[in-house]
Amino acid sequence: MRQRLLISLAFILLIILLVGLNAASYVQKEKTPDSEHNPNRSTYNAGSTGTRALFDLLAETGRKVARWHEPPSALDFNDKNKPKTLVVVGKIRREFDDKEIEKLLRWVSEGGKLVIIDREPPSELITTTANWSVSAVPEIEPSLFGIDPLDQKQMTEKTIAAKPTQPTVFTKGVNAVQPSRFASSVIFEHFSDEDFPTKNTNTSASPQIPAEKDKDFDEDDEPLLPPTPAPKVETKALDAPVAHLANNEKTLLADFPFGSGQIIFLTDPYIVSNGGISLVDNAQLAVNIVASSEGIVAFDEYHQGYGAGENRLLGYFAGTPLAAIFLQLAILFGSILFTQSRRFARPLPADEPNRLSKLEYVSAMAELQRRTKAYDLAIENIYNEFRRRAARALGVDNLTVSRGDLAKIIAERAELNADEVENLMFKCEDIIYGGQTNKKEVLEITSRLRVIEEKLGIKRTKTIRR
Repeated sequence: MRQRLLISLAFILLIILLVGLNAASYVQKEKTPDSEHNPNRSTYNAGSTGTRALFDLLAETGRKVARWHEPPSALDFNDKNKPKTLVVVGKIRREFDDKEIEKLLRWVSEGGKLVIIDREPPSELITTTANWSVSAVPEIEPSLFGIDPLDQKQMTEKTIAAKPTQPTVFTKGVNAVQPSRFASSVIFEHFSDEDFPTKNTNTSASPQIPAEKDKDFDEDDEPLLPPTPAPKVETKALDAPVAHLANNEKTLLADFPFGSGQIIFLTDPYIVSNGGISLVDNAQLAVNIVASSEGIVAFDEYHQGYGAGENRLLGYFAGTPLAAIFLQLAILFGSILFTQSRRFARPLPADEPNRLSKLEYVSAMAELQRRTKAYDLAIENIYNEFRRRAARALGVDNLTVSRGDLAKIIAERAELNADEVENLMFKCEDIIYGGQTNKKEVLEITSRLRVIEEKLGIKRTKTIRR
């Protein structure tokens, strides 16, 4: 029992020591402020570069919005909650691979609506099945390190507000939109009907080649996207990209067909970010772009680092000492279970239970004395016990008091004749030292001793067990 207590105390002390060491060694990381150099465009981010304000605005105005945590391949299987619009706000933290781009463009070609808001989006995503090529020309800036995205004056310095180029569903209720000084521009280039490869265009075909480079075009060139065939879609020759918003320098917003679907490209995430959505009609433009059609509007959080494969529990405790503490406790408990289930020495034989009770010894000795007629042993046991208990009760030393003195004290206390008590004690001692006796005399002596014990109040009583 004591050994187990010491082990338990040592175990508790070890846990306290581990917690203390982890807490003492933990250094809280300072939260990195939002910056245009390394922005976080997630709808979970309430900082200046995030899009939390746009997401909450859509939700509070009754639009069906959701955060999409699945890869693009899941767009084909999630029929019940399948989004009609997918919004990708860059700069993303997980790049699109070729297979994801193929799946995403297949979904768009089947009637989906893809909204891309980025300054330098993947060139494979800003493509069209019409005989046009679409590209983005980024703004050349010396540095983004010294710019505070929360400071609207710094972000829009010497930048003219953009105005609608024509009345469309995206510019409804929009008078002016204030972009940042880092916005890129959309460039369109048209293919001639003779140079356009085919009217039945594969949705995974390579981006179109500009007109001035048609002389270098070779039909045998390998496409830039994976060669996996996608459903062919009929392309109308009159379909063309449409510019919706521009200032004196840049075209900021355009949409273009892709199969049966539509791709919308906005060249500046600052317009929909938390830091810039409150300027002029930026909020109205953002709502028009992402919620211009019916159905669920899904914001791509998978490529922002919030994929379905991420461990939410570990992510919640990331950056705290609790993760290390839980890991150490798991190792400690595992070690204890391992040691408890293993034997580190030779096996020991099981203890044999003692099947003899205490009364068996007493009854066996009594039966032995009865058969051998050892009355002297019986009197010795009874008399010695009587003398010891009587001396203790009367307050005298059993080893030094004489028989006569003890007999007088007993007689005085029990109101008996002192000579009779002394004679009884003498007879017992005589039998003990070899005097002749018989069974009848032994029983008589024993009875007289019990009477004296009862008068002295030292007679044993039976304990009643309940």
